Order: sequence, then C-alpha cells, then structure tokens
Amino acid sequence: MVVLWLVLGILIIVAIGIGVLFGGAPFVPTRRAWIKQALDLSRIGKDDVIVDLGSGNGAVLGLALERGVKYAVGYEINPGLAFWSRLHLRRFRGRFSIRMTDFFRSDLPPDTTVIYMFQTSGVMRRIKPYLLSQKSHLRCKRVRVVCFGFSIPGEAVVRALGGMNLYEF
Repeated sequence: MVVLWLVLGILIIVAIGIGVLFGGAPFVPTRRAWIKQALDLSRIGKDDVIVDLGSGNGAVLGLALERGVKYAVGYEINPGLAFWSRLHLRRFRGRFSIRMTDFFRSDLPPDTTVIYMFQTSGVMRRIKPYLLSQKSHLRCKRVRVVCFGFSIPGEAVVRALGGMNLYEF
C-alpha cells in the first residue's frame, strides 16, 4: 500500500512538471485563510457561479462550494492537478466541473459571476483582453474578478484585501 501511494505521488509530481512545460503556471497552493479572504472580498453567495482560472488542486472551488455557490468551474492545464481536484471535489458531485484546457482558448461559462485567479505577471498582462472578449456572451452585467498576488495592468481596483485585488468587468 505504501508503494502504491509513493508511485501515485511521483506520478502527480511528474504531471505537475509536464503541465508547467506546456505553458501552465507553476502550482503554488494557497492557504485556506487566504482563500476565505478572497471569497469574502468577492462577496460570493449562493447565486454565484465561480470560475477559477488555474484551479490547481481545487481548494478555491471546494471552499466556494462549501459556502453554497450554485456552481464552480475550474480551468486547469495540468492533467495531474485536474485529476487531483476532481478527486478532492467528488463530494460536490453535479455542482462543479474541471476543464483540462488552456482558458485563453476557451469561453467562460455564460453564468459566470465571479472569477478567481492566482497567476503569473505574464498571464496578467494578457488577462484584460481575454476578459473583455468574454463579456459579449456572459449573462451577468458585472463580473467580479479577484486576483491574488498580481494586478491587472491598467485596471482600477474596486477593493483590496491583503495581497488580493477585486476588479469588475
């Protein structure tokens, strides 16, 4: 049994490395307290659909689901982390989806109301045009975007808390 867990751990580490090679940001787990602050900053509620751009292990989605959001969607380019987050979130069956894809090449769900991201500065330089391109098919007039660690260049911060900024698009 120990050997099985060791092999599984090695496979996950290798998959994480492969994901970074194919353009994904490195996986950096976010502390639970910081995730709670991000959800508080966004004023997330039961009618919200949250999207995590680079969902990693699914921790942000899990805490949002625990708070009763309607639905949670994660975009994760790394197959190992996508698998891990599906496993982590399995108790919320039917209330989440993990999309193993580059979000820049995908459309956001039409019901998106909140977006969370902890990305690199390179991604943040490209995020504003992406978000603006998505506005035409979103049902919500103002989408709340919480960015942890990095800001969106040229965008006004609506509220800030610790190392997080809230924007509205």
